[in-house]
Amino acid sequence: MANLIISPILEYAIKNNASDIHITEWEALWFRINWNLWKLPRAWIIDKQKINQILLELLKDDKAVVKSFLDWKDFDFAYIYTDWTPFRVNAFFKLWRIAFVMRRIASKPKTIEELWLPAGVEKFTKAKQWLILVTWPTGSGKSTSMVSILDAINKSRREHIITIEDPVEFIFKDENCIFSQREIWKDTHWFDSALRAAMREDPDIVMVWEMRDRETVEAAMELAETWHLVISTLHTSGSVQTITRIVNFFHPELQHSVRYKLADTLFWVLSQRLIPTPNKDGRQGIFELMFMTSGIKNLIRQWDFAQIPNSIEMWSQEWMVSMKTYADRLKDKWIINEEDYINYFADEM
Repeated sequence: MANLIISPILEYAIKNNASDIHITEWEALWFRINWNLWKLPRAWIIDKQKINQILLELLKDDKAVVKSFLDWKDFDFAYIYTDWTPFRVNAFFKLWRIAFVMRRIASKPKTIEELWLPAGVEKFTKAKQWLILVTWPTGSGKSTSMVSILDAINKSRREHIITIEDPVEFIFKDENCIFSQREIWKDTHWFDSALRAAMREDPDIVMVWEMRDRETVEAAMELAETWHLVISTLHTSGSVQTITRIVNFFHPELQHSVRYKLADTLFWVLSQRLIPTPNKDGRQGIFELMFMTSGIKNLIRQWDFAQIPNSIEMWSQEWMVSMKTYADRLKDKWIINEEDYINYFADEM
């Protein structure tokens, strides 16, 4: 089926470097460009016939999937445009009308250097075991960082990398590594079952796109204990909240043993936030990087999470860095302005 409606919308987004597209039945189109939302003229209003056509185009005229969306009212999926630009799509209803939000994904991975990731991230690409987490809420660039790390491994090691995603966004090309990319509901039923199955698939590295529940956390830690490297994400703000969230997935009676297991399996936590560049035409990440020293392991075992930020700050000249320290370093290099990030750290002043 020829793309008659979605193509010009995506072309406009790509040409204007939009990060997100908002499409709603009987409303104008909106594009997020350089952090700000911009509305197109009323000539671009999407009527009922057009929204149904867009639905069919995005879902590749799969009537069964369309029916599933209309029944459940929410659906996450990926869409690859004809120029190989990937989009992450959420289809939903609002006030009884169909709507889409489309997030544009970079078609080529950026390098660790291009993203200005902390120097310690280079050690991610050499790790052979344990659990690495990339965290922060939606829209912080976690996907971009994960792709960058896996792409660096793809160029430097000879491994079998299994990815478990919902949906698959970036399609890797095998270079020195073999990629087995699995999409939830298409290639496997759920994250925890796919993680357990990965044990029998000769993996070296397993990337699970999100740790959403206790079962997935449990399976990830078990895999990390058996000489595999597991990389995943959590929607948490910083290392302390990440550790707290993982422990709180479990019943209070189990949390003591979970803290000990987490202290033994967790290796790094990379937390990130996006800040506008000085001329407001782009975004730059600021990062917190926590490495599991013996001291931090003991703090986790003792449930003394409040001391973790002090440990990160104390080691900030080595493998770790606090987000405020990292932001200040970028400010000194004129990469970001202090007024664009200082309010995030008001309680630290």
